[in-house]
Amino acid sequence: MSTPTSPLIWVNGELDHQLSALDRGLAYGDGLFETCRLHNGRIPLWSRHLQRLLASSAVFAIELNTKQLESWVDTALALLREQNIRQGTFKLILTRGVGGRGYQQPHRVAPTIVLMVQPDNLELLTARPTPARLKVCRMRLGRNRVLAGHKHLNRLENVLARAEWQDNTFDEGLMLDDRANVIEATSHNVFIYRKGCWHTPVLDESGVAGVMRQLVLDELAPRCGVRVNVAPLSLDAVYSAEEVMLCNSNRGVRPVAAIEDDAGTLHQFSHHNNVLRLSAALSDFLQGKGSGQ
Repeated sequence: MSTPTSPLIWVNGELDHQLSALDRGLAYGDGLFETCRLHNGRIPLWSRHLQRLLASSAVFAIELNTKQLESWVDTALALLREQNIRQGTFKLILTRGVGGRGYQQPHRVAPTIVLMVQPDNLELLTARPTPARLKVCRMRLGRNRVLAGHKHLNRLENVLARAEWQDNTFDEGLMLDDRANVIEATSHNVFIYRKGCWHTPVLDESGVAGVMRQLVLDELAPRCGVRVNVAPLSLDAVYSAEEVMLCNSNRGVRPVAAIEDDAGTLHQFSHHNNVLRLSAALSDFLQGKGSGQ
């Protein structure tokens, strides 16, 4: 069977595109989401996505029936196999559910779980990555220690940042907080390589603590024998880096070729050897070579 171009969508376990207008995820962004890579008919980082979802749902007191969720995911994956859909973006949305008007949380509410699969034919996690071109976004990220790190549905800052370019001039945008610290890209985490060490921003006040970012910290960098420093990161530090890397769980790791600053100056990065080493470590990880798979 040919790969469909439109997404497959399940709402609470049923193939359905309908969502209540009273759902609190739609009305207030009252929910969480995970964007996963479907790779060879499975979600190789599913346990890490589920771990993050459980941690965030506990913080925001959103009920999550893990057994029911995993059953629905298994059913979805089985249908994808039947339709010979082996590659794509697998997105999970968890909302507090359908509630009444107003910010106050309903006393009794059943959560809504949406599963969405956008099929593609890309081997993004194992193919040699193409260097990206970035711009520094004018839109700044606000600081909030309660929301920081979580992949909640309130992503308007990222949406507005991504609207700053509409053509193919740039692949991504670099986002800063209101103190001019580099935090992330619009849909990726950021690492820089300097003096034998990877560095990535601390995310205790803003940004998303990505699953692939955590995999780099826990697995990929150690496999390459390279230490990672998690600390505040300035634009000057990024511009003076030997290598710059983007990562997320849907697209793996990707070197950065150039960054255009807000004055139009282009900062170029010609070396990508350490990013490619991480890319090779990711490929090995996905194939179960070594520990941790």
